[in-house]
This record gives sequence, structure tokens and C-alpha cells, in this order.
Amino acid sequence: MNLVLPLLNVLLMAWLGYGMFRRQPDSWKRVFWPALGLKLVAGVCLGWLYLDHYGAGDTISFWQDGIRLSGNLLDRPLDTLVFYWDESLTPDLYQQFSHQGPRSLFFVKISGLLALAGGGQYGIMSAWLSFASFVASWKLYVRLCRFFPEMTTANALIILFFPSVVFWSSGLIKESLGLAALYLMMAAVLSMIRRQPLSALEIILLPISLWVGWNLKYYWLGIFLPVAIPAVIVVWMVSRRNSLLRYDLLLWLLFFLGCVFVATHLHPNFYASRILEVICQSNLEFTRLSEPSQLVTYDDLRPEAISVLMNVPAAIVAGLFRPFVWEAFHWLSWMASLENLLILLLLIQALPALRNVIHSKHRVLVVAGLTYALLLTAFLALSTPNFGTLSRYRIGALPVLLLLCLSPSTPLGRWLSSRRWFG
Repeated sequence: MNLVLPLLNVLLMAWLGYGMFRRQPDSWKRVFWPALGLKLVAGVCLGWLYLDHYGAGDTISFWQDGIRLSGNLLDRPLDTLVFYWDESLTPDLYQQFSHQGPRSLFFVKISGLLALAGGGQYGIMSAWLSFASFVASWKLYVRLCRFFPEMTTANALIILFFPSVVFWSSGLIKESLGLAALYLMMAAVLSMIRRQPLSALEIILLPISLWVGWNLKYYWLGIFLPVAIPAVIVVWMVSRRNSLLRYDLLLWLLFFLGCVFVATHLHPNFYASRILEVICQSNLEFTRLSEPSQLVTYDDLRPEAISVLMNVPAAIVAGLFRPFVWEAFHWLSWMASLENLLILLLLIQALPALRNVIHSKHRVLVVAGLTYALLLTAFLALSTPNFGTLSRYRIGALPVLLLLCLSPSTPLGRWLSSRRWFG
């Protein structure tokens, strides 16, 4: 039984993967298996990093909590179903788990189902999450290529193959499902902007993505939705009344501010009276738990608007480019610093294209994407000053910024648009 159940999982995953592969156009098939293989290998590497290198970490505790929960599903099914509905009704079960925060406990419940299906095998649980993350990545990649065919190569490099994005969205961690949910929402937003009908499956998956994304990474969605919803509304308005085109950025800004106001009432940590305190308190907690060499330090960061705003530029620099090469101190930080150097070079070559944004037919999308990427990066860097944790959390913003850096209006983007490496 120990071998049969994992084998059935592998066969099911292979069957689902082959079914997806058969439905792809021939021009995209050559990138499908390398991208899926890389995702699965990344999940294995993440497990090795925590299990063998660190010996501790979220992925290990999620695995252990998932096994405990799957055991309860078999031994105490009725009590455990109640726990799934409301954990406060079963305090004896609740106390069994090392993860007791709302977002982590939500992921523990998912891990429990995966452990039940995979016989508690870490590799199977990790592979299913990597596979789910790949499916969402592929969905966004296909949607981007259909709407922006000149960016086929850039889309693949960023969505399917960019190292930290692939690595930190694979395996048994919250970011795997968090980024999958975000990608599915991005794909749906692109369809809405292009006034393409959503498929029946997308209509089902969209509310599920909102639910999963909000429960795992509410701060990603708390910035993405106020940016994306106005973009959809404004593009629709302009398509119906072309005279509004000259005011599209102003309209987007007004709707964006309105959505921000609504967002500040959706989660306690977003309340206007609390958000600055939450940022500073989180910063303080990470500072206490981290080595000084692994920290971003800010100038007199206090829960006051002026203090936070003064530190935003440093936070954006830290979130995108640190650790710098000269700050690296072991092989992991060396890899991160080299990738950060690449990001810096990509951004530098893209900067001259900013002056042409106002004339772009996609200027609302560009401004919305840039706003989302920079706001989320600043928020994460201020509240999560540990280099290692920040490199994981920022994957919610990084793909959007990199896609903008490789748009056909940039020198490297123009060069890549003439290369059909992936389609």
C-alpha cells in the first residue's frame, strides 16, 4: 500500500499533464514539458533545502501538520470535518498543530487533504502543489501569448523559467498556491480587458482563486484588486466611448483611490488606523529573529505616515535589488544577489521606455502593473526586512515588473520579440 498510493498519484498527475499537453498548439508544446519538469524539480530542491540543509522550516512543519490532520481524518472524521468548518469548535484538534495562525492553518487544512491522498509522502504532497502552480503559470503564459504574441519569448522566460519565481512557487509552501491563485486572477483580468468571455472552468476557478488567495496571501490581493479592477473598468469605458481615451489615466487613478478606500475595510491589517502600526510591528518582529547581516535596516522607521513614506524608496531598492553582490555571505545569498543584479540591469535598460508610456495603447495596463509591483514591493520590504523571507514573498510582484521590463518598447524586449525560442 505504501508504494501503490504514491504510484497512483504519479500516474494521475502524468495523465493530467499529458491531457494538457495534447490540447496545446504545436508551437507551444516544445516548452510544456521543460516548464513542468522544472517546476517539479524546483519542488524537490525546495524540500532538500529545508529538510537536508536547514533541517527546519515551514515546509517541514506543514508536512508534519498535514500528516497529523490526515490521521485525524481517518480516526475522527466527524470531528475533523467540524475542524475544517471552524477550528475553534474543536480545540483539542487545534492544539495538535504547530501552525495556528489563520493563514497557516488554512494551508494546514490543504496539506491534510494532500497527505491523505498521498499517504503522507512529502514528495507526493510537494509534487501536487508544484503541479497546481504550473497549471496556473501555464494558463497565464498562454493568455499572455495570445494577447501579446510579440512577447512569447519574454512571457516564457518570466512566467515559466525565471529562477526565484519558479523556485519559491513550488513545493509544500503557501506561495505555491498563493501565486497560482494570483496567476489565475491575472489571466481572468486579461480576458476581461480584451472583452473575451471566460470559460465555464474559469468562472468556477475565479471565486476559488479569490478565496484561496485571500486566505493565504491577502496582502497580494489587497494591492492587486484595487489596481486591476479599475483597469478593467476604464478599458471597458474607453471601448464604449472613445472620447474618454484622453482621460483614461485620470479615470484609472480615481477608481484606484476608491478601491483603495474599500480595501482598507476588508482586512483588519489594512485598516487605515492600523496599517502603519502593522508594518512597523512586523518589521520589529523580523528584526528580532534575524541576523544583522540578513536584514534591511531603515532610518527611524515609526508608525507615522511621514516616516514610512521617507523609507519607501529604500524599501523598493531593498525589495528588488538586495542583497547586492558585495553583501552576499554564502551560496544562497550569492545566487540571490546575482539574480538581483540581473533585475537591476533589466530595469536600467527599460527606464528610457518610460517616457513613451503616455503614448502607449496599453498605458493603463502599464501604469496599473507598475503601481502594483512597486506598492507591493515597498509594503513587503518594509514589513519583512529579512533578505531570505523577502526573496520568497516578493514573487507576487516580481513577474509583473519583469514583464514590463521586457515589453517590446524596451531594447531587450524588441530583441526578444524577434526570437521565437518558445513559440
